[in-house]
Amino acid sequence: MGAVRDGSRNRHGEAARGPDPGIGASPVPGAIERAGAELAEAFKGVMDAGRMTDRAGRAVDAMDEALRVEGEHPIARVARGYASLIRGDYAGALAMFDDILRADPEMFEAHAGRGEALLKAGRPKRALAAFSRAARINPEMFEAHAGRGEALLKAGRPKRALAALDRAASLAPGGFGIHLKRGEALRVLGRPKRALAALDRAASIEGNVWTVHLERGRALQDAGRTDEALAALDRAGSLGPDRHEVPTVRGNVLLKAKRYGEALAAYDEAERLGALAATVQIGRSAALVGMDRLGDALAVLDKANRLDPGDKKIAEMRRLVEIRMNGR
Repeated sequence: MGAVRDGSRNRHGEAARGPDPGIGASPVPGAIERAGAELAEAFKGVMDAGRMTDRAGRAVDAMDEALRVEGEHPIARVARGYASLIRGDYAGALAMFDDILRADPEMFEAHAGRGEALLKAGRPKRALAAFSRAARINPEMFEAHAGRGEALLKAGRPKRALAALDRAASLAPGGFGIHLKRGEALRVLGRPKRALAALDRAASIEGNVWTVHLERGRALQDAGRTDEALAALDRAGSLGPDRHEVPTVRGNVLLKAKRYGEALAAYDEAERLGALAATVQIGRSAALVGMDRLGDALAVLDKANRLDPGDKKIAEMRRLVEIRMNGR
């Protein structure tokens, strides 16, 4: 969400580079600058807590003020689009950015905002097109390359995602979110050592963000370092105690280590925290099979099937459980 900061950049893409990729360093004075600063704090609060904080409301108020005071400045309208994003109104944000682009099709900040809105709405292919347009207009806009990387990751294209994220990192080496996504791309590509290096870099920049330690746990598991993976997940859990993703990954690590009772307890905790994915129930069933509780495993698979009737892993797991039951 760094496009608000870019308001004073040359319309033809001569962006000023700085060591800090945070928002709020805009030379545009007054209300817009304050909006950018509040957005920076709101975004940091989201990353720290894993949810919206009271700073989000202050950022929205600041953006509304920017629109009122500096309404003729196009960046004020971009700020208002980001306010809609913070509120979770992705359709409203998209409509705002589309309206801006009808008046100025070359406004790269609005293309980047449009990409953010489309990503949040779960439309990574369209988001990729929006971020790519922003990057073509202003090749020095690191947010556009970072957005492209995230969209490509979500679209299942990790190799291209890594290239985009590498470009973003070259433009904003202090961007912790970029290194976080680089770590994720490298892990998906089966390069756990390089993934850990990227994640360690992210942690050195922002060490109190639960997602960094969650990703480190995944990468350490892939590297076969179970105890270190669990330690990283402990850290993630202390920073994001209400995030169901943490016990879900913990369950995966423990299941792979054949610590079935502990794995089941982790999956149960994930479910208690609101995890609805069928993969959690598949993990629970695998832990129950490991504990030789085959009837319970089948019951859990029924629940998984209700959550995702088309998941082939559920049918395969059921077949294996039934074969084992018949072989007793």
